[in-house]
Amino acid sequence: MSCRKNPVKAGALIFVVLFLLALGISCGGGGEEVDTSALEEKAISTIENQCENNIGEPRVEQISEHVWAAIGYDLANTLLIHTDEGNVIVDVSTCPSAAREVKQALDEKAPAGPVKAIIYTHSHIDHVGGAIVWAEEGVPIWATDGFIEHFFKQYMFFLEAERVRGQHQFGADVPEEELPCSSIGNNRYVNDLEAMSEIGFLVPTNTFSGSHTLELGGIHIEMHEALGETHDQLNIWIPEDKTLCPADDFYWTFPNLYTIRGTSPRPIDAWIASIDAMRRFGAEHIVPMHTKPIHGIEEIAEALTTYRDGIQWIRDEVVRRANKGEDIDTIAESIELPEHLADSPYLSELYGQVDWSARAYYTNELGWFDGSPSKLYPPDHDETASREIELMGGAGNILDMADEALDSGDLQWAVHLLSKLEASGLAEGDLEDTLQEKLAEAYNRLGLTISNTNGRGYLLESSLELTGDLPEAPELAYNEETIADFPLELIFANMIVRLNPLFLEDDHKSVQFVFPDVDKRYIVTIRYGIAELAEGEPFPGTPEPLAILTSDSLTYKKLALGQISVEDAAASGNLSLEGDMLGLQDFLENFE
Repeated sequence: MSCRKNPVKAGALIFVVLFLLALGISCGGGGEEVDTSALEEKAISTIENQCENNIGEPRVEQISEHVWAAIGYDLANTLLIHTDEGNVIVDVSTCPSAAREVKQALDEKAPAGPVKAIIYTHSHIDHVGGAIVWAEEGVPIWATDGFIEHFFKQYMFFLEAERVRGQHQFGADVPEEELPCSSIGNNRYVNDLEAMSEIGFLVPTNTFSGSHTLELGGIHIEMHEALGETHDQLNIWIPEDKTLCPADDFYWTFPNLYTIRGTSPRPIDAWIASIDAMRRFGAEHIVPMHTKPIHGIEEIAEALTTYRDGIQWIRDEVVRRANKGEDIDTIAESIELPEHLADSPYLSELYGQVDWSARAYYTNELGWFDGSPSKLYPPDHDETASREIELMGGAGNILDMADEALDSGDLQWAVHLLSKLEASGLAEGDLEDTLQEKLAEAYNRLGLTISNTNGRGYLLESSLELTGDLPEAPELAYNEETIADFPLELIFANMIVRLNPLFLEDDHKSVQFVFPDVDKRYIVTIRYGIAELAEGEPFPGTPEPLAILTSDSLTYKKLALGQISVEDAAASGNLSLEGDMLGLQDFLENFE
């Protein structure tokens, strides 16, 4: 019997549901039993095949006459372009520990020579975090003009949110046998919190928009803006070798048109255009910054064409369906690639996922509202969950229904029931403990059936989070050169969003920060729970500062990043204060 299709009216339906629940009859998933062990075996086999065949063991490969690639050591590859004048390094690993291993491997296999330049293909940490290992004094670091804004948005404003979600996405504490790799690379370093705590990033010294060519030893290294996985991405074309580096606009899995760790909306139309531009090169060798290279004009043409068609199919289907009036949930649940694309080895949903991508494109272009009037003024989420749980027989009955779903292999339904009960707050005492145990089991069992390594990692890490204490992330350790390169204005912008507005409804006060070495002054004002930043002159109506802090910019950056204390800064003579010291301390304690 299906509760969903019972043609009785709403009042009678509630009576029927309650009656059935009283008899112990579940209107749950209602489906046949699922052999989850077979799904688990298929999922892990698919992942292991990706790890073995499209990533492989750590190695250095010669891609073409002048290009070598370190593949499989880290989440992202590193390229070495050799010229008679020296070498150019493209992307520098996740962290200094990874970069040291990669550098040693390239030093052993690739031609020796001084590092003449470093190129960042884009601002994700797995491509830039080991720069201090490669950057010799005076070596230029190239990136697009959009790099710095994109980098600091990700790793300052939303640092904590993206850190936590990123650890879940990559399954930081998931055993290797359950998550042997990320589908785009070796996840060993990205899941090593100790290694990742060492910050080896350096700010680019040279940026460009459009295109720029480096000429070294008769070799032309063309850099072209190629927006796609990020808004600051570039690709590299070496005409002498007919070799293309597409950065992250192509790798051997469905593209991450949306990432569950959270990031800025990805420019789908620009991504398609970037691949179309690359198709015109007629490359004989292509080496992506994740997964393995491809050789041969025809093979590369097929790969790039298939990849851009997969992206366009999602875009066009969302447009078509939205214009027919379909809501976002219907679109995401029913959209799929046509057979010739779904069967492509380049578009298996092991990293990106079709339904996630559809949701992202819809909300990027049309916003969160999908035209359904019921979504304009919904009831309170937690209250709705509580009332629905009561209608379904209470917390104990929901746990019984979740047990039935788990026993029958209806894992998504079990997660749905348990998460609704969690939101309701109705599971108390022993029932709360039981809820957490069952939710951990549901996440774990569902995760083991998933071959998408991002979704799998997120579920399995979430299960571990519920069942035991996870290790605390170590404090970040910045090198001084990285700290010196941090834009001062972004440190203050980041400070503003970290105000804790609690108990500040009656406060209106300001503090000035003066930096003679860079001729800058910032005024931070707290006004009734809002923090405001002014550079130069204060805004009209700003109260007199309760304190003026004067420092050189490097000392203050160290202080703001937690590398030194106020006492240390003052004792060094590099920081002075005019005004109310206790007032300043109270002011700063309002910021997390």
